[in-house]
Amino acid sequence: MKEGGVFTPIRVYKLEEMTNQEKKFLMERAKGNIVEIKDKIKPVLENVQARGDEALLEYTKKFDGFSLEKSQIKITEKEIDTAFENTEPETLKAIEEQIKLSKKFAEMQIKDNDWQREVIPGLTLGQKTTPIDIVGLYVPGGTAPLPTVMQILGVPAKIAGVKRIIACTPPREDMNPMLVAARLSGVDEVYRIGGAQAIAAMAYGTETIPKVRKIVGPGNIYVTAAKELVFGEVSIDMPAGPSEALIIADDSANPVFVAADILARAEHDTNAAGVLVTDNEELAKSVVEEIGKQKTSLPRQKIINGSLQKYSGIVLVKNQKEAVEFANEYAAEHLEILTKNPWETMKGIENAGSIFLGENAPVAVGDYASGVNHVLPTGGNARMFSAVGVETFQKKSEFEFLTKEGLAELKKIVDPIARLEGLEAHRRSVEIRFEGEKNE
Repeated sequence: MKEGGVFTPIRVYKLEEMTNQEKKFLMERAKGNIVEIKDKIKPVLENVQARGDEALLEYTKKFDGFSLEKSQIKITEKEIDTAFENTEPETLKAIEEQIKLSKKFAEMQIKDNDWQREVIPGLTLGQKTTPIDIVGLYVPGGTAPLPTVMQILGVPAKIAGVKRIIACTPPREDMNPMLVAARLSGVDEVYRIGGAQAIAAMAYGTETIPKVRKIVGPGNIYVTAAKELVFGEVSIDMPAGPSEALIIADDSANPVFVAADILARAEHDTNAAGVLVTDNEELAKSVVEEIGKQKTSLPRQKIINGSLQKYSGIVLVKNQKEAVEFANEYAAEHLEILTKNPWETMKGIENAGSIFLGENAPVAVGDYASGVNHVLPTGGNARMFSAVGVETFQKKSEFEFLTKEGLAELKKIVDPIARLEGLEAHRRSVEIRFEGEKNE
């Protein structure tokens, strides 16, 4: 790709000169393709709903290249025992440490879910939190094992109190780390089924895979489209598509770090996005050079180049205020703040899935180690969705308790409003509780 006659591995834009089409392309990223994808996968969902396991086996062979027997859909406890035996001690220890930190974070989230207080004399209001009884986790892993996704979904579901946690993940030759993470994080059952067909199986149920109440987890555009199509049959966490990171940086940022963090997003998927927003043109130039240098030593060249030239980019703005405004409009899954005072910059942020502050907090630590959840809203959905957490796996019931004194106070409100709305039975249901007193 050439900018001003010079080859650059990533597009550089000036915000004030961007066309509406360029800005829309960057803002919408892969989300723009989802309508077309829905039309393609709708028959898959309908086929799984109608034919169950038989359809799952056909699609697993067609899409994943694995020939399974029906008895192999569910992974056995013996297979998980074998996975522990065949996992490198260093990897096993790392997964255990991941889960310790994830549990600490999840346990902090669960405080004060249940509460009650008397708001006026005789009127006690409150909230009761209960877990969803059965949830389905979708854990991608067709091109690489992702035990960290398995555990970061399993841990909050377990701490939330879900009674039955199932997980679907695409079949692969080495599933050992995934199975280890599943057991250690509290997942009850694992099924070697992936893609849109796995979403259909969990939404509708098959002979082998149970129907769940809610499906949680990230995936490619086919999985995201499938989740949106089954919403209503089941609940879902959010549309969570290809990985993305936006970096706000000023002249204090290290271009070596910025380039490395953009490349870390780019290696996920050709539809992934790594975007830098800065008011410093020299930093932008240095980052372009660093990306060119660093990417040559990385193994996933085809994927990286595709991502850099598709939805990734560098956006030059006039000042940091404009950078924050752009970040809020973009609403990134991951937001890195590499400024002189990242805490101050964060005050202006309203839309982001997860925020990484300072030069020592690359997105990779959230992906692998820190314990914060990295299943996050993508494609601008951070404007209205939150990160997956303990609350994702729970539902809340509100309650109220009234004494006669409290009801007498609220009767003064109910009576005129019920008359206004013409709902006489509503008014009478309160009034009747005081009629005996009138006759006394």
